[in-house]
Amino acid sequence: MLKKTPLASAISSITVASAIAAGGAALPAYAADEMLEEVVVTGSRIRDANMISASPITTITDEEFDLAGTTRVEDLLNTFPQIAPSFDSFTVNPTTGFATADLYGLGTQRTLVLVNGHRMQAGGIRSQARDLNQIPAALVKRVEVLTGGASAVYGSDAVAGVVNFILDTNFEGVSFSGGYSGYSHENDNEYIQGLMDTSGFTYPTGGSGFGGEAYNFELALGAPIADGDGHAMAYFTWRENDPLLQGERDYSSCALSAAGTSCGGSSTAPDPNFFLVYFDPNDSADNFIGFANQADDGSWLPGVGQLYNYAPINHFQRPDERWTLGGAISLEISPQFQPYLETMVANTNTRVQIAQSGTFFVNFFEFADGDPLIGSMFADLGLDPAADVGVYIGKRNVEGGPRISAIESTSFRAVAGARGMINDDWDYDISYVFGRSASSEANINDFLVSRIEGAVLACADPALVGTDACYNVFTPNGVTAGAAGALGGTGMRDHSSQLTSVGGYVTGILPFTVPSASEPVSLVAGVEYRKDEYVVDTDANMEAGNFAGAGGPRLPIAGSFSVNEIYFEAGVPIYDGGDVLQTLNLDLGYRYSDYDTSGGASTFKIGASAQVTDMVRLRGGFNRAIRAANVGELFADQQIALWSGEDPCAGAAPTFTAAQCANTGVSAAQYGTIVASPANQYNQFIGGNTALAPEEADTFTLGFVATPLDSLSVSVDYYDIEITERVGTIGANTILRFCGQTGDPFLCDRVKRNASTGDLWLGSDPAVSGQIENLNANFGDLHFRGVNLNATYNMPLFAGNLTASLAGTYALENEIAPLPGVNPAATFDCVGVINTTCNFPQTPEWRHTARVTYAQDRFSGSLRWRYVGELDYVNTDGTIGSTDQLLINNGHKVSAVNYIDLTGTVDVMENVNLIVGMNNVFDREPPMVGGGLILNANSIGGYDQLGRYLHVTFNLRY
Repeated sequence: MLKKTPLASAISSITVASAIAAGGAALPAYAADEMLEEVVVTGSRIRDANMISASPITTITDEEFDLAGTTRVEDLLNTFPQIAPSFDSFTVNPTTGFATADLYGLGTQRTLVLVNGHRMQAGGIRSQARDLNQIPAALVKRVEVLTGGASAVYGSDAVAGVVNFILDTNFEGVSFSGGYSGYSHENDNEYIQGLMDTSGFTYPTGGSGFGGEAYNFELALGAPIADGDGHAMAYFTWRENDPLLQGERDYSSCALSAAGTSCGGSSTAPDPNFFLVYFDPNDSADNFIGFANQADDGSWLPGVGQLYNYAPINHFQRPDERWTLGGAISLEISPQFQPYLETMVANTNTRVQIAQSGTFFVNFFEFADGDPLIGSMFADLGLDPAADVGVYIGKRNVEGGPRISAIESTSFRAVAGARGMINDDWDYDISYVFGRSASSEANINDFLVSRIEGAVLACADPALVGTDACYNVFTPNGVTAGAAGALGGTGMRDHSSQLTSVGGYVTGILPFTVPSASEPVSLVAGVEYRKDEYVVDTDANMEAGNFAGAGGPRLPIAGSFSVNEIYFEAGVPIYDGGDVLQTLNLDLGYRYSDYDTSGGASTFKIGASAQVTDMVRLRGGFNRAIRAANVGELFADQQIALWSGEDPCAGAAPTFTAAQCANTGVSAAQYGTIVASPANQYNQFIGGNTALAPEEADTFTLGFVATPLDSLSVSVDYYDIEITERVGTIGANTILRFCGQTGDPFLCDRVKRNASTGDLWLGSDPAVSGQIENLNANFGDLHFRGVNLNATYNMPLFAGNLTASLAGTYALENEIAPLPGVNPAATFDCVGVINTTCNFPQTPEWRHTARVTYAQDRFSGSLRWRYVGELDYVNTDGTIGSTDQLLINNGHKVSAVNYIDLTGTVDVMENVNLIVGMNNVFDREPPMVGGGLILNANSIGGYDQLGRYLHVTFNLRY
């Protein structure tokens, strides 16, 4: 087994060299004479404290969790510049229902998430990303974020990097903490209040009071066992979040139009709108009429009548309740055999509330003149009595309640293994990882398409009018609550995912050295078997797409893949003992992976670190990484789904020319008559592909660590991540836009407009509805480059201590090439840019988190500064031409945002600590954008959503 080595040496080679980016103190203070049993660095399995990591690692300590008032790990991760803000508690439609991690915006599927160096199973019913809800924030000792590929060490998925949550498995004593937090905001957005006044909508004004409260409780216990030859730890955490509606903030109380100039909303309204397709008997082509509505007296009027403001009833913050429990136990039976066990159990319940269901223009009805249901339609609208008219109906179910998705998820994860010494120079570690997640989703109070048609047509029978059998949309205020209730149903889905991993490795030193070095070569050799399984079962109505508000079918998924792997790592000291160059070390690795779905793939790494002087260390490396397609990408059935954006051929004055729209399938007669989706949602046809091969990534990092003062450490690291044969889709917006601009048949064959209306959003039948084919395949390149800056400073001041830290990321390039070799003009760079493609998430050029903390005796105060850089609206062809008036008024950009957070701590007694804080002290609301760019509630992601956040935490420890 490895000999004990001074921890101070390990800290200097790992932590200081990585430039800790957390606040306050860099790490818990240790005495120089404390000893470390082993050193395990994220990105390597070499256990040698004399080796120095060549990979840039940012560490977030448990102190930062305390100072930020964080009870959800994603809330803290999303403030760090390397992490692109991903789905969290403030995304509602769509939402995964759980939190995820996304490095540099390359996607959650390209960020490997580990707990204590071991993988987690796939997340939940709506996504296969790893579910961070399982991780107990109170037991997180630190989070290590490694930049760049690490597939040679960990296998697939470590393309953008690794997020490794280190739990305090060696916790000793008893710890109890309880917390309370919530949000407040001053509702004074004059611009949006003016739009709501014009529309006649209500909204809150003045102070919001305290809302969206959260309550949390954590308990941990740990102690030596077996006469000190072992250790046991257990924990339990509970947290509950109260809901907060979009109607509780003025800036989110109406749904903005795409142009941001009015409160838009949905044409599926309380007073129904009707979309007409007129069949002219004298013309072989269908003549499109457009929208019509009815006045209170039953007469028919052309155009859209009422729009429904669906925003206020939507959740802004989802309610959820989650608990976690788990533990860890380890024994040293002998130096040769030290078994260990770690367990995690978590349960999450959340309810996602969105606006009421409705008919959503799904069913198609055909009427002739004189039909009693439509009354005077032909006469009032001047239609030819000899013609027929097809009608889509948009009626909102205000007579019923909102739609609810109730999601419950339970996960279990266990790591069992043993480690020990083989001889004085070699150790082994074998482990078995089993993770299983199961979740259920009940989609409540949505209309069943199959019931709508019969209920509407039943109104032709005078005996049924006014009864629950007749859904009377053709008479103003004619729908009864009973008739609406008869159309509703509940759709059910169940999910399970399972990870099984068995592996082992040996690590030690070889009996030789490089002639110019005194330290021997270290080696790791290991094997691993891993199997991922993912299953989603869905009821018949969900599978058939029979729910009007679901946007398409929710198809079942079932599949699995397995991989056998062999890997090697070597730490090679090349040189030491010099005056100019003190040490030079190589970090080498290779892994061969054999997938049962796609065959073999090789990954490798070559890294180097050089201690130039006592104050300067250089590091760099090259990694070949892969990402194998997940079960959904491989096996998901093909279906209609929704995408958000704009149709440049819709509206009376399309942004595309007639010739460009013709490329997308618009006829000359249709040009200028196609109606845009009022909700800015359009149809796409998506699905899996079992022929997908792993995507490949070449990642390069180069940087230095400097410690010019004992109290100052600075690191700068350049990263370059290039992905080819990307697993994914082109993107519906990209297909549509570049088809119109280029006429490329590769793209235009994928644009399938409704033959009668030319639209891309009416209906949900793949055979006839407008849609964009956007299936998974191996195409597209990504090239992301940037620089990470980390710095820490510590100095005594008066009778206390001052610490400061900075973590910043400067993005140089986020180049996306969805069509390499087909249409180079489609390549674009998203750094510092926002548009309908460079969104979700967006990437400012510079983003940072900085903290200054002063501590004295029993008191400390801390200030954190979070900065998100500005974003320019630049189209993917390089032109500046936003139609969003909110951006136009601001110089076609989203301005930079600064957040200031304050925290104070006091040791009330020797074992009692109180933390009080306020984040977003100046109550900055998120940047507002028009409906074509929003992620949620008239805003893009990545900003504080609800205003000022106040938190208090009570800690008791013995």
